[in-house]
Parts: sequence; structure tokens; C-alpha cells
Amino acid sequence: MVQKIENARERFGRAAIEVFRDRGYAETTVADIAAAAGLTERTFFRYFIDKPEVLFWRADELEAEIIGAVREAEDARPLEVVVSALETAGNFFDANRADVIARQAIVAANAEFHERELMKMRSLAAAIATTLEERAIPTHLAVMAAEVGVLIWRIAIDRWCSDGSSADFGTHVRASLKDLVAVAIDQTCDLPSEK
Repeated sequence: MVQKIENARERFGRAAIEVFRDRGYAETTVADIAAAAGLTERTFFRYFIDKPEVLFWRADELEAEIIGAVREAEDARPLEVVVSALETAGNFFDANRADVIARQAIVAANAEFHERELMKMRSLAAAIATTLEERAIPTHLAVMAAEVGVLIWRIAIDRWCSDGSSADFGTHVRASLKDLVAVAIDQTCDLPSEK
């Protein structure tokens, strides 16, 4: 029987980001990641199907956290429910800022990961829409709130990663929502220009 190693995914994930930062993604091997984690290559492949998966495995955990927050939300307004859920999940980002920023940079720099990232975002939107429907929100509104929520999430991540201040992820989620509202009612002339 194969014995599970406590926190193996976490250990591999942290080690991978460190090695990617030091050597670059392309130059890093699974053996390098395993050595940095203090585990074996064989153990790596018990937890991940390939090297890229070490960059994407948390997406399922974040999706589950967001869906849980959507289910538990007291607000009845679909987009507000989604935005609040995204803020909650952002706590992980704030606690792991350097690693998340490094991961985002690796994904952005490698075209091969763009499709995988979009698939994860698509999965998140579908799960949010389904959960909103469970709250008796009509399908078309649930889908719209979910898709808009994922757009807000993506813009907030980009802003948060490039923000030199210590503003938390939730601040960027709210700022992205505010900008969306301004665009939707065509008040973009009132928005500050980005430098």
C-alpha cells in the first residue's frame, strides 16, 4: 500500500516555485523540484501528472473555497455574492503573495499555460453559475454573474500582482468591480488613468 506523505503537495508546490524563481521554469526538472522538497521523483508523480500541474493544483482548492462562500452568502444579489466569495478566496493570495506573484509570472510568460489557465477559469465560472442556480437565481443571471465574476477575478489578480503597495487582494477585487460598473454605465471618463 502506498503511504501518503503529509503535506507532500504543499512541499512540492513551494519547492517548485522557489526553484522556478532561481533557475527558470524551462530549466527546472522534476528531479530538481523533488530534491528541493526533500522527496523523490516517484513521490512527485503520485501527486502530479506532470511538471506544469504543480502550477495549477491549487485551482481546485480555490474553486472549492469560492463555491463554499457562494453557498454560505447571505446577500441575495448574484454579483455581490460572487464578488464577496472572490474576496474570501483572496485571503490565500495575501498570505502567499511572493509565491502567487511568481506563479502568475510563470503562467503569463509561457504560452503553453494560457489554455490551461483559461480552462481553470472556465471551470470556476461553471461551478459558480451552478451554485448560484442552487440559490434559485435564474440561469441566465447566474451565468452572467459567474462570467463577470471571473473577469473581475482575472483583472484583480493582474492588478494585485503589479501593485507595488501592500493593498490586499480584496481591495483589487472591489476596485475591479467599481471599474466594471463605470464601464457598464459608460462613465469611463470619470476613471483615473493608469500610469
